[in-house]
Amino acid sequence: MKKRPLVIVLSIIGACILITVCGVVASSIFGDSASTEEVTSSESSGEETESGEAATSEPGTVVSSGEFNFDPQVNGFSFPNYGSDIPATNLTPAEMRRMFGDQACSDINGDECILTPPAAQWMEQVNGAMAGGHCEGMAVLSLMMYTNQVSPSDFGGSVASDLDINDEKLQRELAYWWATQAVSPTNTSVIKGTPLEIMEIVQQMDVSGETYTIGIYKQDGSAGHAITPIGVADKGDGLFAILAYDNNYPGETRELYIDSRDNSWSYETSINPQVQSDVWSGNADTKTLDLTPTSARVVQQECYFCAGGYASTGGKLASQTEKMNDVFLDGDGHILITDESGNRLGYMDGKIVNEIPGAKYSLFRMGTSLEAPEPVYSLPANLDITITIDGTDLTEETLTDLVLIGPGYSIGVEEIYLTPGQVDVAYFYPADETIAYETLADEAPNIVFGIENPEAEADYYFEIYGADITGGGIITAWLDSKAGDLLINTEKLNAEGEFNFYMTRVTEETEDEFAAEEIALKEGALVYINYAEWNDANPEGIYFGVDLDGDGNIDDEYVVGDSGE
Repeated sequence: MKKRPLVIVLSIIGACILITVCGVVASSIFGDSASTEEVTSSESSGEETESGEAATSEPGTVVSSGEFNFDPQVNGFSFPNYGSDIPATNLTPAEMRRMFGDQACSDINGDECILTPPAAQWMEQVNGAMAGGHCEGMAVLSLMMYTNQVSPSDFGGSVASDLDINDEKLQRELAYWWATQAVSPTNTSVIKGTPLEIMEIVQQMDVSGETYTIGIYKQDGSAGHAITPIGVADKGDGLFAILAYDNNYPGETRELYIDSRDNSWSYETSINPQVQSDVWSGNADTKTLDLTPTSARVVQQECYFCAGGYASTGGKLASQTEKMNDVFLDGDGHILITDESGNRLGYMDGKIVNEIPGAKYSLFRMGTSLEAPEPVYSLPANLDITITIDGTDLTEETLTDLVLIGPGYSIGVEEIYLTPGQVDVAYFYPADETIAYETLADEAPNIVFGIENPEAEADYYFEIYGADITGGGIITAWLDSKAGDLLINTEKLNAEGEFNFYMTRVTEETEDEFAAEEIALKEGALVYINYAEWNDANPEGIYFGVDLDGDGNIDDEYVVGDSGE
């Protein structure tokens, strides 16, 4: 049972949504790349010949043209990349408000931000992903401390290597910069290019100008990593090295090799510092190197899950981009999304396909995960979709959550005990605020809703949890926001059972919680929960109405008191 007040959601969900070696999102690295900038010119200010090969110099010569003297022993962190192996604090409502502005808050009491329900759900999903590693946050923050954009003294030291990972303030700062990669404009400013093009840009880095983190990826898309480039060196015979601080190897200067003769790259890395290293490689065709400019991170990020679906900057609404829904899977299975036209996005025969117009997928880079978790899938918000949750390749049971987050709402089904070979289906109708979950197994999942109502007096978060689905069947739940009802349809369940209900109601004045347990869930019934009538003026309980035979008439009605009091 999860009762989650919205004021703070700090939980780190277990299994992550996707892989890579640490925590950055590589926007559509192996999906739709329209959201990233691709290098189109190989001009190199004298470092490349007209044939596209890098010019030679004395072996060992540092050929970077900018002033950049980052020393990993001093300017890198003294501790290695970490995931859920230490009890770290990640994003809190304070970081959410800092990243997205006041629009992420349902209410602000002094310095305390009470998150909107969709913002709280997004924070929970992103914090869960950080269980796999924080390398993106470490790569970014060490760089910003070196360039004096963030002061190490705010965290108790004069340089990054002085700092203690057990400092909660530092943990939250690392989480903040990790999370920027999940939203625009950071993830739409990623620069893709050939190895020589990436090296050319790194050569131009200057302490007073633009700086970058590098994303490196395995060619099959199963893993990735983020490192901090600090210079370029000529190794002789057409071979160059991008010098880097790799937070998996504290205090070391690492080398990412660029071979100008065939425009290829290679790098010896590991999933984490305790795992045997592996050599990753790519070339001009694989596009498995990219750069994320620091300047894209330091501005307010766009809040796609806020009710308007776009950011507020300086008191004015920014240009509205196409509204999108993101689908997160937390668990070890795979998903396949299908739209009403039969177009598909997700895993088919062990590979990711993307046939849905306007859709894309993104990779969170992890740090300690050995299996490839699911990407985050982004789709136009107007689409109704069917999602197959596939446990065919599982070797053991996994706890699985499936959540859709869009502008002003979140809908999901959580705590599915997916067993090897089990295949379930979820149907999402975002415009109708509806979800249906179908299984052949005995399940008792949580169906969750979050709704932001900018024009109404309250925002709401709901959980229908512990709902018995004995012998399989379909349970459907939807919000009727205008009537103030939450409805549960058990017409296609195969047996009777019970469910529990939890609600959080947030207004500008207060945050209230309501809970009720062991409510009858009769086969074939339609249950109305009139949540809008429960407020300060009517605190006795919530009205439940039950249509037992589906004829549109209420056959049973009762008031349920708050069991949490």
